[in-house]
Amino acid sequence: MGNLDNSLGFIIVKAARSMKRALELKLSDFNITSSQYAVLENLWEKNGISLSDLGKYLYFDNPTITGIIDRMVRDKLVMRRRDKNDRRVIKIYLTDKGRDLENILPGIADEVNREAVKNFTDKEKKDIKRLTIKIWENMAEKEK
Repeated sequence: MGNLDNSLGFIIVKAARSMKRALELKLSDFNITSSQYAVLENLWEKNGISLSDLGKYLYFDNPTITGIIDRMVRDKLVMRRRDKNDRRVIKIYLTDKGRDLENILPGIADEVNREAVKNFTDKEKKDIKRLTIKIWENMAEKEK
């Protein structure tokens, strides 16, 4: 123990992994991973987004997002289509099966989020979200 226990990055990673495991456990009934859920969540808002934009938005590198989409195509959750105006661009679209999960899965993710902050006041909930976003923004500046 020691320095890691005082490392903000390590604490954030531990918290994120714990939340991810809890979400994965609940999503396993639907044979969906947390990464696939993130893709679905994005497509429910932006159906037909390009594969590269989807990867960038979710912070997945090209091999990772390609593998996730491959499995989702196999499971008939999404489909790939070439862009009509630029055949180099692959767009990702929900299938009916993927669209139908919009009525179920967000409630499960909300449940995990509620569990994570169950002993927080409303102010603490707002503060942790605001401060975590600020940390991310500070670090994203370094990536430019």
